[in-house]
Amino acid sequence: MVTNNIGPFAPDQVGASNDPGDETARRYRFQWTWAAISCCMLFDDTQDTIEVFCEHHEDILIKHRDGTFTGQQIKTRGADQPIWKANDQQVKSACATFIRLDAEYPGHFREFQFLTNHPLHFATNAQSLAYNLSQIAGADTLETLPSGVKKWVRLVAREAASSDSAAFQTLKKTKASDGLPKLQDSVMRLIDALVGCWPTAAECSHESLRRSAQMLIDECGRASSLDHLQLVPAYIAPLRAPDAAVAASIMNKRMTAERVSSVLQDGLNSTAVLAGMPSRNVGPGMGSTELLFKKLDAGGFSAVSLNSAEDLRDKADYLGISWTKRFGRAKGLERYEHVRSLALSDAARSFEETRTSGQHFGPAMREDLRRRIKERRANGEQLFDCTDEHLEGIAYSLTSQCQVQWSCDRPWEVE
Repeated sequence: MVTNNIGPFAPDQVGASNDPGDETARRYRFQWTWAAISCCMLFDDTQDTIEVFCEHHEDILIKHRDGTFTGQQIKTRGADQPIWKANDQQVKSACATFIRLDAEYPGHFREFQFLTNHPLHFATNAQSLAYNLSQIAGADTLETLPSGVKKWVRLVAREAASSDSAAFQTLKKTKASDGLPKLQDSVMRLIDALVGCWPTAAECSHESLRRSAQMLIDECGRASSLDHLQLVPAYIAPLRAPDAAVAASIMNKRMTAERVSSVLQDGLNSTAVLAGMPSRNVGPGMGSTELLFKKLDAGGFSAVSLNSAEDLRDKADYLGISWTKRFGRAKGLERYEHVRSLALSDAARSFEETRTSGQHFGPAMREDLRRRIKERRANGEQLFDCTDEHLEGIAYSLTSQCQVQWSCDRPWEVE
């Protein structure tokens, strides 16, 4: 539709005032970082913690030496948002979740925690979560509570579809704190925690320690990707005999001292990524399929090989896109740029090694490229979660961007 009423700025020239996707990604990343900080308790003998479970993106489950658990809910808010009050829906929903879990698994939870990096309202009335919980902790019965606090307990009980007395008992062992770090400070808090509890940290440079911290955050992110509402019951009630798939999922969500140590050590052994100027990073999904086919055809690839190359390119592009969603655009593109540089380097070496004048050497170049990829993997180089096929697919993506060729002839340039 054509209109003469056109404003001075286009949507691609102005930042979005409300970008829920960016905010959600930051919140997830923060929760994974706090899970990594919680994992540091596994190295501290003064902490009564033997396992940390990275549940869904809001929850962390801590297992203690006596077999009981502490359930944490992690809540974040922007600095421009109002402070937390007891009647906020997110607060009531979190407390209701605690009540339902406590009722379903009686005797298994020793404590529940509402943790946030945003200020809690502080007052001596029922609008303050901390005040309510302190009054409940000190009361013998529900009826002895101040009227405002008693009313709040009943509201939360209704939210949980629970009896007032059961809600009261769960809330007696619930605590709230606004002492979590701000989003921009959370990684430094993790690094500080590692320095204080991980013996190897004393021998590390700041940069290598940061790499280890980032790998632990990523591992907690992977562990958090499964639905905790299915897995918590299966773990807490082993007599239900979860099937092999559920048991494997539970194992993937369990962070032990051994697993954390292994991840941190991998971070020390990893090399820095091949990063350039962020403004020059090329995102996945670029290039021309038509050009890809023309260049592979000139190199002597069969029709089946062309179809396979297109498929692998699409899978590699999808992996790159998933990285930008999972780790944020900047970190995701940094990963993609790293493996892209490796694929381009190997493709260049393979081209020089196998090229022959006037002959179709594409298949031979492909085999040499595959050999080089396998050598990188055998040498333990930083490939993130790329398979060999992903790296080959990136080479085809580079082909469609006119950066890799599979023949000396260039018929596509004269068509």
